[in-house]
Amino acid sequence: MPNHNYAVLLAGGQGSRFWPQSRTLEPKQFLSLHENDSLFAQTVSRIKPLIPAKNIFIVTSDLYRNQIIEFVSPLNIPQENIICEPSPKNTAPSIGLAVRLISLRFPDARVCVLPCDHMINHANQFRAALNKAFNLCDERLVVFGIPPYRPATGYGYIKVKRLAKPGQIPSCLAKRGESSSWLSQRNGRGLPPKITMIERNLSPREIYEVEKFLEKPDLATAKKFVKNKGYFWNSGIFVGSCRKFLSDFKIHLPSVYKQLTKINVAGDINPVWDNISAISFDYGILEKSHSLLMLKADNLGWSDLGSWQAWDEILPKDNKGNALIGDIINLGSRNVTVLGKDHLIATIGLNDLIVVDTPDALLITKKDKSEEVKKVVDILKANKRPEHYFHRTVKRPWGSYTVLDRGEGFKIKLVEVKTGCSLSLQLHKKRSEHWVVVEGKAKIVKGKKSYYVNSNESTFIPVSCIHRLTNVGNSVLKIVEVQTGTYLEEDDIVRLKDDFGRDKDCL
Repeated sequence: MPNHNYAVLLAGGQGSRFWPQSRTLEPKQFLSLHENDSLFAQTVSRIKPLIPAKNIFIVTSDLYRNQIIEFVSPLNIPQENIICEPSPKNTAPSIGLAVRLISLRFPDARVCVLPCDHMINHANQFRAALNKAFNLCDERLVVFGIPPYRPATGYGYIKVKRLAKPGQIPSCLAKRGESSSWLSQRNGRGLPPKITMIERNLSPREIYEVEKFLEKPDLATAKKFVKNKGYFWNSGIFVGSCRKFLSDFKIHLPSVYKQLTKINVAGDINPVWDNISAISFDYGILEKSHSLLMLKADNLGWSDLGSWQAWDEILPKDNKGNALIGDIINLGSRNVTVLGKDHLIATIGLNDLIVVDTPDALLITKKDKSEEVKKVVDILKANKRPEHYFHRTVKRPWGSYTVLDRGEGFKIKLVEVKTGCSLSLQLHKKRSEHWVVVEGKAKIVKGKKSYYVNSNESTFIPVSCIHRLTNVGNSVLKIVEVQTGTYLEEDDIVRLKDDFGRDKDCL
């Protein structure tokens, strides 16, 4: 029943461990890294052959709503399937909210929950595993377990119950007294219909009952897990029926479930959201459940990209162990990964480092210390530095702007506006703006007047003047904007009208 399969894509995280590439306004799921498409785009592409566009739901933040709308509109994913949380509450409320809205459309739906910031290189194998999980999930939640190939300390682990013996039905699939061998089932002796469907796609060593979840271990413990063969990495990918998801919320998170039952349309989210506690799905549901199945999901080429080191592990290397992306000159360095952008980078005699360059920040870290970049982000936030929040080039639904220079009392930007798009009708209380059109044709609203400005022409917007900029040409409009005033931050804006439904505190 392919049309009864749904997907919930979790796309609200900020991915601070990928700073300086990831920022609050451009988190990890929207990065392409070494690929052509973003991680979010790759996630959607993987499931499109299996799940209809109308059955794909996306849970995100208001910050990313317009980015997601711009991407999914050509894919026929309905805008009403984009669920914007009023504030972050961790994964349990996100999943519960999406499942609740799906259940109101189709109570018998089967739902896969997928993070949008993972790397999966083998899409066909992933879809095959997802199909198997859909066939198992009517009465139990199914989690994807990744066989560990190294003693990783950055992942949570799943411990499974005693492995099934060859030729025997796993106990998690056997019903009352049905313990005959799989061979006898193939010969047609007493085969229940449900197991017939599953048996076509599964071997006894692909599906296990979950004994417990374990937090990220130290190195010595991780080495024991790898040797034991009964431990798997927790992928963060879950599959279940709407009924099972909601039943588990009712049992294990009754206060959250009570609030979810008050939501019948998207407009009901805001009034109840403050009454929902923040809690992870792993801690709130999975660690308390005694009826979980784990599907062994190997050969997926999976990584959760939880750190720069995790990303480094999946990159192709040269014969010295180096991965050099960008304009790089390397002399005698080994096991070095460099991600360049606008600058020439030269490395000499380095070992076991990751270097990530952006126009406004440079990261240099030992590979085994790369997870600590989150501490850098915490320091940036504490000091109210803009480098944690946005790049020098900031994407907007109408285009982008790039900060070219700034100093005491002035800021200079290159503003690029897409064809047919307009900035909001707005005013600024503490700054004036000089606009010089360098390419294209602009329509300017200034107070009660409107007029056109062509290339090599300019205009001036005084403090507190209502104004608007529209691209009326056939190509990208580029203007140089010089701001002057006593306060030049982006929150000096009063928005009067906007084509993108943004809040007044967003440019």
